[in-house]
Amino acid sequence: MRKIVVFLAITALLAAAAVPALTTTGQQLCQVQDQSTEEVLPGVVLAWDSAFLCSDIPGEGEYEISVTVANDAGSNEAVVIEALALTHTTPRPRGQAPQATAGATGLPVTLNPGESMSFTVSGAYELAQTDEGQKANLHLQAGGHVVDSGDPFQLGINVHLRGAGATEPEDGEGGPPPWVPGS
Repeated sequence: MRKIVVFLAITALLAAAAVPALTTTGQQLCQVQDQSTEEVLPGVVLAWDSAFLCSDIPGEGEYEISVTVANDAGSNEAVVIEALALTHTTPRPRGQAPQATAGATGLPVTLNPGESMSFTVSGAYELAQTDEGQKANLHLQAGGHVVDSGDPFQLGINVHLRGAGATEPEDGEGGPPPWVPGS
């Protein structure tokens, strides 16, 4: 009887730990919101987790995402993903951009055709106050190259951090104006 009670208590603790988005260290765990598939170079098709969402988070803290990348079985070559960079943050209400850092563990990864692997991105953030609540969008690029030719490619990854009660603007409202070629 004692073994069953201990097993049930451990099972209940594990189930409870899997539900919240906040770990015991205060690090935000983000959920995949979108995936992209693209021919990054002729004959090389990659699919990757390209957008993540962290909802109802504190105004500042730490986040972590696990990015899975797959090299299509029909691709002609193996690829290496070797670096990650935070290119910029948005929105920029009243000229104040959200603050953030980003680093990757698990790189480099080499993917032969038909293989998939993951790497982890983590960092710290501070949300910006917008008319729709506290927000930060982290715009990242994972860089790599084709093994045989050395030709480089980039994969875009976005992390959307949203404070408690933050909303999204209606289509056409808020945000930057659309980009016009030649402007």
